[in-house]
Amino acid sequence: MRRIIALTAITMLIVSTVSVFAAGRGEAARDDAVSVMVFERGQVPSHRGTLQENQWVDWMREQSGVNLSFVPVPRWEVLQTLNPMFAAGTAPDVISDFSRDNIASFHAQGVLAPLDDWIEQYSTSLRQYLADNPTLDPFLRFGEDGQKFAVATMRPLDTLANHLLWVRQDWLDELGLDVPRTEEEFFAVADAFVTQDPNRTGTNDTFAFVDGHPLEGMIHAMYMAGSNSIWFVDDREIYHSRTSERLVDYFRFYQLANERGWIDPELITDRQFDRQNQLWVTGRAGMYFGQWGPPRFSELRANDPNARLTPIGAISTRHGTNGWFQEPPPERFVAFRHDIPNPQAAIQYLDWLVDEGWFNLVYGFEGEQHGIDEATGIPVWRISSDERRDLMFTGDYVILRPARFHPEQFILGAPDDPFEQELAQLRTDALVEQISFRFRRDTPMNPTMPELLTFYDEFNPVFDDIQFEVSMGRLTPEAAYRQVQSEWNRLGGPRVQAMVQDWFDQNQSVWASVDWQIDLLSLLEQ
Repeated sequence: MRRIIALTAITMLIVSTVSVFAAGRGEAARDDAVSVMVFERGQVPSHRGTLQENQWVDWMREQSGVNLSFVPVPRWEVLQTLNPMFAAGTAPDVISDFSRDNIASFHAQGVLAPLDDWIEQYSTSLRQYLADNPTLDPFLRFGEDGQKFAVATMRPLDTLANHLLWVRQDWLDELGLDVPRTEEEFFAVADAFVTQDPNRTGTNDTFAFVDGHPLEGMIHAMYMAGSNSIWFVDDREIYHSRTSERLVDYFRFYQLANERGWIDPELITDRQFDRQNQLWVTGRAGMYFGQWGPPRFSELRANDPNARLTPIGAISTRHGTNGWFQEPPPERFVAFRHDIPNPQAAIQYLDWLVDEGWFNLVYGFEGEQHGIDEATGIPVWRISSDERRDLMFTGDYVILRPARFHPEQFILGAPDDPFEQELAQLRTDALVEQISFRFRRDTPMNPTMPELLTFYDEFNPVFDDIQFEVSMGRLTPEAAYRQVQSEWNRLGGPRVQAMVQDWFDQNQSVWASVDWQIDLLSLLEQ
């Protein structure tokens, strides 16, 4: 097996924790201050300090040679937080987000700086990385002149994979059922989980499935219809996900889910998914629409030592087989505000992250949090998954990382504990299952012209209302589809579709020159 981690990053390291943390902040007077946005998720343990000031921030200042300060931004409120900051002139020098659409919004406002010249003038490692990974290029350029307004690194395999369906294998075995792979089989299993007492309590207390957050997006993927922003291309003609005739079957899923009692009626008000997760861990639901990591496995196993899970990578329909959502190649988009005072220092910081800084922020320090497997170069955790939660917040400082990943890392990196090994095997199986089915993406990115975004503001709430009426049994799937088409036409859908067609025609030749559709299974061989 080839070495899986970029060993150059490992050999450049490893710094003693004692000497690093003893260095402290601000020992040398510097005027190269750079403010950097960091996601706020509430994950910093109280004994560690704050996102703005902690031992890891001290270490980053010392090792990068840049006078860094960090500006917390709530993970799911990037636009809401940064827009007023840009307006007031208080935005961080360096911003980042997983959403290219958000970066496009900032670009449209004229608040970002073009980066091509600064990268050429000041960068070494980042410049070489971008040259070595041309797949990223079309995602990083914005505007009619195609300048680079963001940089990024490629997503490792474990972050390219995203959504996944999980099923209670012990429930299937109890009822003599196979893992569902088709729509018909899924419906049959869902009915059985509701009506045949799979948890053997003798009461009618089970649901077919719960929503761990991505249910709607996964049903979008299953039918290739219904997404609020995805466009498809057939015979060079582009059309919106919410205008496809496949929408009828998408609506029918929600109709059946409510009519047959597959889903908890309280889901509509359970916006934090607390009740959904409680139903899951207490053995009242047979399937879980979530991410590819085993959902709340520790809690589930604590409540039911016999619980066993199987991952399902796709459910086929008469429209074909589409995998669950997978991310586009760039991991996180990093941009500079238009009036950044120290672009050279900011580039220096990004170069340091690409060179070596990312590794310790992800894995901790060798001899303490991890060791290195001599045969493969894989970091092997020396601490438990519970102890690793103490380090989770450091990952949000890693806005660039040239990391690779292979599922075998879960097994090799897991502590020698039966539960940890079982969890690692589940993660390995789940990741391979997820990437075995390609998620359909016909364009590398979504169109973001202002007229389209304005149209979405009007059309998407109307669509959501129609879908709600289907779920409540007040509208048939066929009638709902007709109503969607009527509203699309009334609100100006054909006009914006013509604009998107022009955008597609102008860009498809450029996209064709870059292999932006990654074969995820091929990454297993690297």
